[in-house]
Amino acid sequence: MTNTEPSVNDVFFVTLTRVANRSALWGAAAAGLALAGGPRGRRAAARGMAAVALASVAVNGPVKQAFRRPRPTRRPPLIRMPRSSSFPSGHSASAFAFATAAGATVPAAATVLVPLAAAVAYSRIRVGVHRPSEVVFGSALGIASGALVSAADRRRRTTQAKPASGLPASGPPASGPPASDLPAGVVLVTSRFAGHSGALESAREQMRRGGLEIVSELDVSDMTGLRDQIRASAPQGPRLVVAAGGDGTVGAVADCLAETNCVLGILPLGTSNDFARSLGIPIDPRRAAALLTQGKIAGVDLGRLVVPGQPARHFVHAATVGLNVNFAKLATRASMRAHLGRLTYLIAARNALRARPAFACELRHDGHTEKLALTQLSVINAPVFGGALGLSVEGSDPDDRLLDVLAIEDLPVRRLLLAGCFLLLRVRRQLPGVHTFHIRTLHVHTERPLDVALDGEVLGRLPGDFEVVGEALRVITPLDFVDVVEGEAPPSVRLKRSFN
Repeated sequence: MTNTEPSVNDVFFVTLTRVANRSALWGAAAAGLALAGGPRGRRAAARGMAAVALASVAVNGPVKQAFRRPRPTRRPPLIRMPRSSSFPSGHSASAFAFATAAGATVPAAATVLVPLAAAVAYSRIRVGVHRPSEVVFGSALGIASGALVSAADRRRRTTQAKPASGLPASGPPASGPPASDLPAGVVLVTSRFAGHSGALESAREQMRRGGLEIVSELDVSDMTGLRDQIRASAPQGPRLVVAAGGDGTVGAVADCLAETNCVLGILPLGTSNDFARSLGIPIDPRRAAALLTQGKIAGVDLGRLVVPGQPARHFVHAATVGLNVNFAKLATRASMRAHLGRLTYLIAARNALRARPAFACELRHDGHTEKLALTQLSVINAPVFGGALGLSVEGSDPDDRLLDVLAIEDLPVRRLLLAGCFLLLRVRRQLPGVHTFHIRTLHVHTERPLDVALDGEVLGRLPGDFEVVGEALRVITPLDFVDVVEGEAPPSVRLKRSFN
């Protein structure tokens, strides 16, 4: 029962939270978009309600069942206390799911939908039925649901527009040699921890159909053995090395192949496969295996971490410090994966967000020095991130001779969430404490050593220097991948966007 009457100041939030019950508010918003927004508005409404459905299923199914957290009892609620478990907030998840999916389709609507979603989320704390952490986690789950639905619909529409073969009907001429020119003998590097390693056998069969022969197979933990094979094969010419796994596996193999004449092939069997997505490589393992003989060889950039007194390490996708490192330490723990299964990433993200220790650092780039207290630093080589969500760094390219830097200061969780929404929806609004810029080199000075995750694996320490190495990796890509050869003007110029 309601234990106290709302004050005048609470009436708005009590009314808002009730209007949002059973997603009635978002149904009304969808109707408005569909009626007034034309074809795009109807598409935004459909995506928004699909995202609400996905978020509701996730929240009220596995997540609430996994946590079974009781409702807060610190003070009497202003509305009737729901009977369901408290973690996470379903209202918040639905609100941000709709705002993310609909706002990504109609960006003008995002300026209204995002603040409205934030108000609904806050109302759940104000009326006393949720804790802040439950609202934050529900909001994050809603953002992920909205982005996933949008990405899936875009992919479906793109697939329908393509010829049945999946290859461009009349694409641009290949700027690199065809992959079929490579020797048929393949070195295969696998990872037993890859998220979709069960699909490897079908990829093997497709490789055999394409005339490829696996002459050697190594585990990703045996990079010394791979380097030995590369050196031994040098007199015979380039060798095709296929990395079957996620970004960590691809990054480890690329570090061995960097600045050699060997060629990397990718079978994306991981959870995110962000580097493969950045190059346009099919995520389906059989199609990716077919590309090994049907694609072209392109030269792409690599990122490199240089720490005094240590061998330089290359990365294909991103180097991260802070929140992502804490997440990686938990998400890659074998015991945690065995116990939690698919919930591992969810729990790891929650724990990393709750801890989020700040670190002091000095960033030096292009003659500038910035002293900041950060919770996250990302140095990105390939623009796509978020796996199936299909998010990307605006104005970036995997072959532009630049690194994309995202530096997030020590912000309250609500500001982190808002920053994530704006970056996701590409709302061009300045936010204090969030800095992004495109540069060739970045020196990071820290008073104490800090772990660095390279392509999701904790493999280095700061202080050190990040730099881009142009055309350092030869990789098999689709025929329509635009390969910028060394000496040409890169497709983007240096750009610094500081949201402050």
